Amino acid sequence: MRSQNFVITGMTCANCVNTVSKALNNSNKIQEATVNLATEKAKVIFDDNISDQDVIDIVEKAGYGAIVNDKAHQEKIAAQAQRRNRNLRLSLIVSVILTLPLVLAMFESLLGTHYLMFLHNPVLQLILATPVQFIIGWRFYVGAYHALKNGNANMDVLVALGTSVAYFSSLILAVFLGQENALNFESAMVIITLVVLGKVLEHNAKEKTSQAITSLMSSRVKMVHTEEGERPLEEVQIGDVIQIYPGEKVPLDAMILKGKASFDESHLTGESLPVVKADDDTLFEGAVNLDGSIKAVVVRDVNDSTISRMVEMMEEAQASKPDIQKFADKISNVFVPIVLVISLVTFVATWAITGTLLTAIMHAVATLVIACPCALGLATPTAIISGTGLAAKNGLLLKNANALELTNSVTTVFFDKTGTITTGEFELSQFEGNDESFKILASLESHSHHPLAQAVKTEEIYPVENLKEIAGRGLSGEINGRQYYAGNAKLMEEHGYDVTSSTDTVIYLADDVSHIATATFKSSIKQESVQTVAALKKAGIKTVMLTGDNEDSAKKIQEIVNLDEVKSNLSPEDKAKIVQETSHSIMVGDGINDAIALASSTVGVAMATGSDIAMEAGDVTIMGGKIHKLLDLFKISRKTLSKIKQNYFWAFIYNIIGIPLAAFGLLNPMIAAAAMSLSSVSVILNSLLLTKTKI
Repeated sequence: MRSQNFVITGMTCANCVNTVSKALNNSNKIQEATVNLATEKAKVIFDDNISDQDVIDIVEKAGYGAIVNDKAHQEKIAAQAQRRNRNLRLSLIVSVILTLPLVLAMFESLLGTHYLMFLHNPVLQLILATPVQFIIGWRFYVGAYHALKNGNANMDVLVALGTSVAYFSSLILAVFLGQENALNFESAMVIITLVVLGKVLEHNAKEKTSQAITSLMSSRVKMVHTEEGERPLEEVQIGDVIQIYPGEKVPLDAMILKGKASFDESHLTGESLPVVKADDDTLFEGAVNLDGSIKAVVVRDVNDSTISRMVEMMEEAQASKPDIQKFADKISNVFVPIVLVISLVTFVATWAITGTLLTAIMHAVATLVIACPCALGLATPTAIISGTGLAAKNGLLLKNANALELTNSVTTVFFDKTGTITTGEFELSQFEGNDESFKILASLESHSHHPLAQAVKTEEIYPVENLKEIAGRGLSGEINGRQYYAGNAKLMEEHGYDVTSSTDTVIYLADDVSHIATATFKSSIKQESVQTVAALKKAGIKTVMLTGDNEDSAKKIQEIVNLDEVKSNLSPEDKAKIVQETSHSIMVGDGINDAIALASSTVGVAMATGSDIAMEAGDVTIMGGKIHKLLDLFKISRKTLSKIKQNYFWAFIYNIIGIPLAAFGLLNPMIAAAAMSLSSVSVILNSLLLTKTKI
C-alpha cells in the first residue's frame, strides 16, 4: 500500500466532497480516501500496482479534476489555481457590471421614479441576463449535472434550479407573452453574482488559513555555507558539513561537530528563552544562532528536515476528517433533497392559494437559494485548519486532525518516564565519601561515556593511567600510582568487596584494599512535570506512569510528581496492552519503546526530543520536549470543538430562519442569495478568529 495526496479541482460544497469521496472509496482499487473541501485536497491510500493516473481517472469520471500533489506538479497546480482564481474574479466583475443595471431598474420601480425606464425593456434584460446565466453560471450547471449523475443533490443543483426557474419564467412570461410585470431576470443574476462573490470571499479566507504553511516554507534559508562554499539549500545532502554563523538560521536539521552557541527555537517550541547547545547536540531547522560559530553535519535533507516535516504534518492534519465532520456530511446528504421537497411544496401551495404563477415561482426560488449548504461544508474544515495553525504556533504539530476532537474526550493520560517526565539525564543525589575520593571518582568517570558519568564532574581531575573499561561492570585505572575501580555492585563483588545491596542507581569506588565511596544518582525530573500533572488532576484526568524501570525507582518519582498510579518493569508490549485496554486515553512518550503504545492510544503524543519512530507513531508532536505543552493541547482541542459547534450554529441559523420566511414569501430571491453567502463568510471569519486566540 502507498499513500498519495491529490489536489481536487471543481469542488464547491460538502456534497461535492461526498461525491468525490464516494467515487474513490467505492472503487475496489482504493483502500481509503479522505477528501477535504477547505484544502481542496484528497489523501488516497491504494495498492502499489495502481497508478496515480488510475486515481485521477476515477475523480474525473465523477466530474472533477485531480492533480498529483508533489514537487513535480507544483508548477501545474500553482498555474491552474492562479488561472482558476483569475477566472473567478473576472466572472465576478463581469457579473456585477451586467447585473447592476437590472438592480437599478428594480430599485427605480420600488421608488416609483421613471428615469431609467429603458432598463425595463424585456429584450434588453434578456441580453444582459443571458451571459450571466449561461456563461458565468455555467459552472453551476456542470456541478449539478455531475452531482445528479452520482446520485447527489448539492448546492449547484439548488443554484442551477433556482436561477433557471427565474430566468425561463421571465423569458416565457415577459419576453414571449408580453407580461412585463413578470420580469424576474434580476433575481437569477443577483443570485449568481452573490454566489460567485461568496466563492471569491471563501477563497480569500482559505488563503489566510493556509498562511502558517506558506510562512513556514518562505522562512527557509536559500543558501547554505558548506565546506565547498555556498550552495543552494536543495543541493545539500545528508552528511555534508555546514557552518552556521551568529545571526543565521539553521538551514537543515544537523548535529554539532564543533562549537557552542545559544539558539532561539521559539518558532518550534513557542518558548522565548534561548537554548544553549554544544558538541553532539541536535539543531533543528529554522532555529536562530544567537552568539556563536558552529560547525555541524547535516542529518536530514531538505525533503525530511524539520520544516518539511512540519508542513507535511499540518497538511495531513488539515486533510484528515474528524468524526464530527462525518456527522455533517450525513446531514448535508439528506438536507438538499428535503429542501427540494420544501421548495416544491412551497410552489404548489403558493400557486394554489394566490393563483399567481409568478408569485409561486418567486417563493420557490427564494426557498431554494436560502438553503444552499455551503457553510455546512466549511464548518469543520476551516476550524480544523485554524486549530492546527494555532497548535503549530504553540509548539504542537498535529499529524492527525482527529486529535483535536478526541483530546477533548480523554480521561486518562499515560506518561513514559525517561525523556518525558524526566529529562533522560541523571543527577548526583548523594555521595558517601570525602572530597579526595570524589575527585578520584570524577577523574575515572571523565573517561566514560556512561550516562551516569556526566553527573560526576569537578573542575580539577587527576591524570589516569592504564585505563580499562570492564564491559557491563565499570572501569579501572591508576591514579598517582594506585589502582582504583569504579562501577556497579558486580564489579565490587568480583574484587571481594562487600557492598550494601541497593535498588538505587549507584557507582561504587574502591581501591586495592577496600570500598571507599558510594555515589547515588536519581533521574532529573523536568521542572514542569509536577505542575503539568497537578493541572491534569485538577481537570479530573487520571495520570499514570508506565516505565520499564524498577518499582522502587518508579515509586520515588510518583511521590515527587504526585501521579495517581505507576506501573513498572514493563516491556513495550506491556505498555501497549495497558493503553489498549483503556478507552479515551493519551499516551505521552519519546522513545522507540513507546511507539506501539503511542499508536495504540486514543491520541498519541510524542516528544520531538525523542526518536523519529515515536514521532511517526504519534498523532501530535510536542516540539522542544516541553511536557506542559500537553495542557495547551487540551485548551486548543476545547476551543476548536467550540468553534466547530459555533460554525454549525451559523451554518444552520440562516436556514432555520430563512427557509420559512422564503416559503411564506417574506424573503425575495436576491435577499436569500445574500443571506446564503453571508452564512459562508460568517463561518470562515469565525474560524479565523481561532488563530488569534492566546494560549
